[in-house]
Amino acid sequence: MPGRLHVGCMGWQEKDWIGPVYPAETKPPDMLALYAHRFSSVEVDSTFYGRPRESTVVAWRDAAPEDFKFALKVSREVTHKKHFEDAGQSFTWFVDRARLLGPRLGALLLQCGGDFRPTPANKTRLYTFLDEHLPPDVNTVLELRHREWFDDALFEAARSQRFALAATEGPHSSLELAERVLDEQGSELGFAYARLMGLTAFEHYDRVQVDRSESLDVWARLLAKARHNVDDLFVYVSDDYAGHSPATVEDLVARIEALS
Repeated sequence: MPGRLHVGCMGWQEKDWIGPVYPAETKPPDMLALYAHRFSSVEVDSTFYGRPRESTVVAWRDAAPEDFKFALKVSREVTHKKHFEDAGQSFTWFVDRARLLGPRLGALLLQCGGDFRPTPANKTRLYTFLDEHLPPDVNTVLELRHREWFDDALFEAARSQRFALAATEGPHSSLELAERVLDEQGSELGFAYARLMGLTAFEHYDRVQVDRSESLDVWARLLAKARHNVDDLFVYVSDDYAGHSPATVEDLVARIEALS
């Protein structure tokens, strides 16, 4: 039986969605509830800039149905400022705050910066952090932005330490690498995670502006296959992927379900 599919956008507060997605005159505080009744999940980017307030997380939780899933980007203090060194306490605080979402917490994303290269020192920092601080009760995802990271040691660490590697398409990755990531993970974990990002920013995000059908066909094939290996499949689309992520999400879901 195929795993549960959680596909969404990277955020919900895009003003250019008023009209195409949200009714006219929709106010930012009302957007999440509207979004959560149309899509099954969202990746939250704002948490990358700092641990959210307790009241903010509770408001998110209360605005969404119980089966809705949030994926939170972990604070850049862990990944970009400390580069995983002496970052355990900061991460623990973040995880504790994220747990306020209860069953709506889908995953945490540790997104590394482009300057985090696979040097011996960085490998030591990263693998030590993962070995010592990953929460056993929360799906944790690691995104690395240099191809040189993706060796046998990384895939073995992912399997043994029970974290997922993000399968991505964008400036730092390719469909070929995304396929390898998903294949290497196989059925070792109960979940998988994918991110579809664009190469350049658009001026507005009210409509699809680039035909990504060829890539979406590949993604649909990869994700339909991965869905049979996991209980939960998390997939997020950037507005910069094709110009209007809500339409792309709905297109991708239809393609995946046609193959599942």
